[in-house]
Amino acid sequence: MKKLLVCSCAADDGYAPVSMHLMKERLADVVAGVEKYAADNEAEILYLLAEGECVCGLEEQARYSAVSPVLGNPYAVAQVLSGNLPRPMIRDDFAAEYEGREVMVLTPEAAYGIQNGFETRFTAVNRDGKTTVEEVKIGTPLEELADVTDAGAILLGGLRGRFVTPAEYSGMKITAEQMYSSITIYGKDACIVDVCRKLAQEAHESSCGKCVLCREGSSQFGQMTAEMTTGKAKITDLALIREVGELVCAGSYCPFGQNMPGPLLSAIELFSEEFEAHIKKKTCRCGVCYREASTYIIWPDKCTGCGDCADACGEDAIEGKSGYIHMIDQDMCEQCGNCVSACEEGAIAPVFGKLPRLPKKLTKVGKF
Repeated sequence: MKKLLVCSCAADDGYAPVSMHLMKERLADVVAGVEKYAADNEAEILYLLAEGECVCGLEEQARYSAVSPVLGNPYAVAQVLSGNLPRPMIRDDFAAEYEGREVMVLTPEAAYGIQNGFETRFTAVNRDGKTTVEEVKIGTPLEELADVTDAGAILLGGLRGRFVTPAEYSGMKITAEQMYSSITIYGKDACIVDVCRKLAQEAHESSCGKCVLCREGSSQFGQMTAEMTTGKAKITDLALIREVGELVCAGSYCPFGQNMPGPLLSAIELFSEEFEAHIKKKTCRCGVCYREASTYIIWPDKCTGCGDCADACGEDAIEGKSGYIHMIDQDMCEQCGNCVSACEEGAIAPVFGKLPRLPKKLTKVGKF
């Protein structure tokens, strides 16, 4: 059977835009690697590019597709070339057929390695909304790629990766594994629960929909993390996420589905206190969540009149003096959450729905 070698440039997730970077910056090396591999396998060549992209000189050999993480799979690529949805029906290492030819899939990075050796990797570093792609030698410490001394969390591998702490990151090196295709750095002011909500939503949108486990699992992850940010979640949701995550990892058909639960599962393991605070106390230390669904109040029976909350409020929205129950001016409150962190008595918390009875004027502690 004749063979068709497809260089798939549409399989990256948004956290690691390596393929098109190579097509634009290292095209000659990629083409040379593709041609060398095609010659060894007596295959015709086709380039599958992301929609909206253009690579000069490859127009006659190019086909286009929406970006999908399953487009490293031969069957999914064959389906796209046939005008169908990119859904894998066989494993990545099995053969697929298109117009009487066996489909073989190669990534631009693999083609670059065929031409130049596999001693380096291309890694995308994401920080503050900016992405840079770097070529680094295998074995390079991650610290040389990005300084994380001011980071709160680091996501390795994007939607198919996992979270690590700055301490774990400092001892890691670049390997040949796909996990290190991207490094995404979140500052200490980022709410990890809200970050996971967004990741789950992106994973659901990226799922090809073939696997019930991946399709419905990512949907459930998005719903449960969204409820954590609006005060509707239950503490049992954490155990449910772990249970569903294990099922998705074990039963999904392709590498995307098998690894998709990784970011959320690792975040729950590393930042369990933050998830529990969102569920049990309905508080967000970063002041990111609950802004539209809650009102911060000072519980009169818990306030000691210390004034720490007023000192922490940058909007001067808290009225009070020593020994008196403090009050929050709701018109001035920006719900930043600084007062919650400052109150050692736990007297400040978001309330949902109808507000409880509160002092309307300054009242001495213990007299309300």
